[in-house]
Amino acid sequence: MNRAPYCYRGTIAAILLCLTAFQVWAAPVSATVDLDSWIYAALDKLAGLGYIDSGISGNRPYTRMQVARQIVEAAHTIKHSDSAAHGSRSTPQLPAPIVDELLSRLEKEFDFELAQRQGRSSGYVKPLRDLRLDYVYRDGPASTMPLYRPTEQFSLNYNNDGIEYAEGTNLQLRFDAEARLGGFLLLSARPIVLFNNSKDSQAEDLTIDTLAATAALGLGPIEISFGRQSLWWGQGRHGTLILTNNATPLTMLRITNPRPVLLPWLFRYLGPFRFDLFFSRLEENRAVPEPSISGLRLNLKPLPWLEIGASRVIMFGGEGRPEIDFQDYLSILSGRNLSGEEDTSNQLAALDLRLGLPFVRGAQLYAEIGGEDEAGGTFTLDGWIAGLYFPKIEPGGRISLRLEYADLSDIKGPHPPWYRHSVYHSGYTHQGNIMGHHAGTAAWDYFAGIEFWISDALTVNLSADYEIRGNDAPERETHFQGAVGAEWRLKEWLSLHLDYRFDKIDGFAFTPDETRTCHFFSMGSGLNW
Repeated sequence: MNRAPYCYRGTIAAILLCLTAFQVWAAPVSATVDLDSWIYAALDKLAGLGYIDSGISGNRPYTRMQVARQIVEAAHTIKHSDSAAHGSRSTPQLPAPIVDELLSRLEKEFDFELAQRQGRSSGYVKPLRDLRLDYVYRDGPASTMPLYRPTEQFSLNYNNDGIEYAEGTNLQLRFDAEARLGGFLLLSARPIVLFNNSKDSQAEDLTIDTLAATAALGLGPIEISFGRQSLWWGQGRHGTLILTNNATPLTMLRITNPRPVLLPWLFRYLGPFRFDLFFSRLEENRAVPEPSISGLRLNLKPLPWLEIGASRVIMFGGEGRPEIDFQDYLSILSGRNLSGEEDTSNQLAALDLRLGLPFVRGAQLYAEIGGEDEAGGTFTLDGWIAGLYFPKIEPGGRISLRLEYADLSDIKGPHPPWYRHSVYHSGYTHQGNIMGHHAGTAAWDYFAGIEFWISDALTVNLSADYEIRGNDAPERETHFQGAVGAEWRLKEWLSLHLDYRFDKIDGFAFTPDETRTCHFFSMGSGLNW
C-alpha cells in the first residue's frame, strides 16, 4: 500500500474538526478580491513590516471580509506600536508615512466591510463595484509549450485568467457586480468584453465572457460556492507549482473556510487553520476529453512568523478512462493509486512554507517543493520554488524587492517531467494554458521585481525575468524579459495604469538560430464605487 505523502490521510478528519468549530464568529459571506489587485502587495508589505501577524498568504484570493480583518489588525498594531512588546514578534517601530498611507487607502476601499464587522450583516445590490477599460497592443507570436500534445501561449501574457489577445490592437472592458441576501448568500460576477482589430482570420473580433461567476453560501465558518473562479495556491508570487490564474478559471464546486479558525482540543496549538477543497471538470477538446479534476489545500500558521501549506491536485476519469466511485475518489485524494499497475490518475502535490525574518528589515523567505505520485507507489520530486521578499530596502519603507527562482527542469527517471503525463497527454492544462507556473514543463525561471510606493497615489514597478525552456529538447528556448508598470490614483474612485513588457527569445520554437523580439503594451483606467 502506498503511504500518502504530506500526511493527507488525516485530511478528512481535520476538515471535520473544522466543521465543529461553529462557535467561532463567522463573518458574512463576501466577494473575492481580484488576484491582480494592488491590495495583495499592500497587505504583503504591512505583514512584512510587522503590522499583520494572522494573515495566511498561501491561499488566495482573499475575500473582502478577510482583507477587512487584516486591516483591523494592522490598525490595532499601529495604535500600540509604541508599547514594549507585541505578541511574539519584535515590536514594529513607530509607523513610517508609507504605513499610514497604505492603511488609509485600504480603510477607504473597504469602509463597507469594516462597518459590517461592527454591526449586523445586511443584504445589498452592487450592479457595478469596479469597472476597468484597457487598451492592449501585442506584437509577436506565441511560444510553444512542449507537452506531449503541444500548446501555445504568448510569453508576455501570463497569470491573466487565460485571456488571449490577438496580435495588434485589443480593447478590453471588465467589471464586477454582486448582490447579497442577508449575510449568508452572495451572487457575484466579473464579465469581460474583448474586441480586437487583428487581421488574423482565426481571431474573433468580439468576445463576451465571464472571468468569474459564483454563488456562495455561508454556513458558520464554512463557505460553499459554485461557479467559475481562479485559485492561487502556494507562496510564490511570480508563479506557483500547483494553482495560479495563468489558465482560464475553472467552473467548480468549492468548500473552504475563508476566515482561519483554531481547531479544537490539542490541535489549537497548530495555530490558525484553513482548508480549501474543490471539484471540477476540464474541457472536451483535449487528448482525454472531459477528465475530472479535484484539489485540496491545507494551511497552518503555528507561529506568527511561520506559515506551512500543503496542496494536492488530481486529474482522473474522462472519456475512455476507468470510472471511479466516491470511495475511490477519497482513496486517490488521500494519496493512493487504485489497485493495479495502470496509472489511474495524474496527481500533483506540493509542500510550501513562509518564514518571517523580522530582524532583516522584515524579510520573508519562502519555498515550495512538488512532486507526483506514480502508479508504482513512488513519489518523485520534480519541481521547486524559492523566493525572498524584502518589504523595505531603505529606511522609509517605500521600496520593496522580490527575488524568486523556479526549477521545473527535472527529467530524470522513467516519469515525465513536471506538468506532463503519460496518459493525459494534454498535460496539466485548461483551455491550452498551464494551470500552475507559466514557465511550464522542463524549465527554469529567474525573476526579480522592485516596487516603488512613491506616494499614496503613485506606484511604479520594474521587473526582469530570465526563462530557459526545453531541458529535455535538442534545442533550448531562452527568454529575457523586462517590464515596467505604473498606477496613478487621480481620485479615490479613479485610477490610471500603464504596463510595458518586452521579450527577447533565442532558439524560438526550439529551433537553432531563430530569434524573436516580442512587445506587450497596455494602458487604461479603473473606476470603483
